Amino acid sequence: VSILGALGTLLAQAPDNDAMRRCFGQIHTVKGNPFTEDIKAMWRTRFGARHIGSNAYGLTEALITSVPAGEPVPPGSSGRCAPEFDVRIFDDQDNPLPPGQAGEVVCRPLHPDIMFKGYWRRAEDTQKVMGNMWFHTGDIGKFDEAGFFYFVDRKKDYLRRRGENISSFEMESAVLQHPDIEQVAVHAVRSNLGEDDLKVTAKRVAGAQLTEEALCRWMVDRVPYYAVPRYIEFRVELPVNPQGRVLKYQLRDEGVTPATWDIESSTIKVQR
Repeated sequence: VSILGALGTLLAQAPDNDAMRRCFGQIHTVKGNPFTEDIKAMWRTRFGARHIGSNAYGLTEALITSVPAGEPVPPGSSGRCAPEFDVRIFDDQDNPLPPGQAGEVVCRPLHPDIMFKGYWRRAEDTQKVMGNMWFHTGDIGKFDEAGFFYFVDRKKDYLRRRGENISSFEMESAVLQHPDIEQVAVHAVRSNLGEDDLKVTAKRVAGAQLTEEALCRWMVDRVPYYAVPRYIEFRVELPVNPQGRVLKYQLRDEGVTPATWDIESSTIKVQR
């Protein structure tokens, strides 16, 4: 099964039914976006799947990491650097970062004709991503001491709030654990403190009566204090592209709307 976006989480948490029981053990591999360990466990216990998650990382432009046959992979990792590529983690000034520290994933090929040569008739866009002769993926990642790679977030979706870095991917995975949430986007809105405030824009499952305040109180016990969202908004539908990916840039541009709930209007007090 090859799954796009949040479908892997939604299917893993779907209500029991006869079709699910009949196909138990028939699905041996489930791949798509990175899955949390909880979601992987659901696929194993509910569907009998044996291989869950994509232990490789790449883009249309280049396949950057892979997993050697038979090698065990640490939880959350997308494998090792593919031998055909030189892959590094850079800071915003293109300085290499040490293992364990997150930064932008950059790469360059070690052999000819294995990576894209540029965007068709978009020379300026090609120049933007090829700084210092490195292809800049626009993704945040890190390597551990053993050389295993971990995807952290899209660079444009990575948040910095009150001095703390927050991964929207990790936050979305946490919110999707709530049984009344069907789809979610975690994104930044501008803060009057000069950095970002965090907003959760979500779609509830049909018939759910979950309130914004109830969701926020539920999150207080499940995410770091600095990642508890200031804003929450429920929508009937989230804006998506033809591939089903949520258009976060649109949600960022819309910011705080008249329908947005604000934690500062509640009695919730987040403790460090």
